[in-house]
Amino acid sequence: MNLANDGGTSESIFDLDYASWEVRSTLVAAGFVFYLGVFVVCHQLSSSLNATYPSLVAKEKVFWNLAATRAVFGVQSTAAGLWTLLADPVLQADKAHAQQTWSWFHVTVATGFFLFENVALHLSNLLFRTFDLFLVLHHLFAFLGFLGLVVNLRAGHYLAMTTLLLEMSTPFTCVSWMLLKAGWSDSLLWKGNQWLMIHMFHCRMVLTYHMWWVCLQHWDGLRRSLDTPHLALFLSGLGLLTLLLNPYWTHKKTQQLLNPVDWNFAQPPPGSGVPHRTNGQVPGKKGQ
Repeated sequence: MNLANDGGTSESIFDLDYASWEVRSTLVAAGFVFYLGVFVVCHQLSSSLNATYPSLVAKEKVFWNLAATRAVFGVQSTAAGLWTLLADPVLQADKAHAQQTWSWFHVTVATGFFLFENVALHLSNLLFRTFDLFLVLHHLFAFLGFLGLVVNLRAGHYLAMTTLLLEMSTPFTCVSWMLLKAGWSDSLLWKGNQWLMIHMFHCRMVLTYHMWWVCLQHWDGLRRSLDTPHLALFLSGLGLLTLLLNPYWTHKKTQQLLNPVDWNFAQPPPGSGVPHRTNGQVPGKKGQ
């Protein structure tokens, strides 16, 4: 374990014995429970305070709460990623081996979050008979990659923290979808958020190029610090994100700006007896 602490963070929060499997597994479980709690609290608050939420169908309510939970995680991840990229001298000095106590905290908590996301995704798919291959692959690679870091005490944390920065788009995605379901797609607020979200997806693409550059520059160190299956998993996931997922999601979000419809949930076919939604809202009957 190549662990350092520059003294710039609160020891009461981050100064733990991360060499202990008990400490690491406890933090993973804590991350799972915390974000499960965020999901439940979002459901409770939305049920009592939001006018749009009660009108949603069950699978849309699940997606609503998952979007809010991802947004909270996105704020945490963006803070960790920006600190790594712009401010932390230890992780920047040795991108293949360096660790920090605060980065260990984020690695373990993020692993708990990705475990929660995989459980929630598969339960939702089973319950509502849906399946999104891209989303399943994305969540699986994220969880296995961070789980490998929890197990491997030699691995550096620079690339892990910059990977978390890829979550920078999730708060904007959450706001976009919630405003769309509330029927605010014509508002300046929705359009401004959509522009920012598209910009974040472009930033994600630039960030993946930076991560490839780091891999090339520190290839020997990465081969020594990561087990071969873990390194192969990381490179496969980064390749999938760079070549397929990021361009696809950027295209879809840009398309949504020009044609503001909810492409997460297909509209019911004509004649099905289910009323169509306009900007996320069920239109009232004529004469009312």
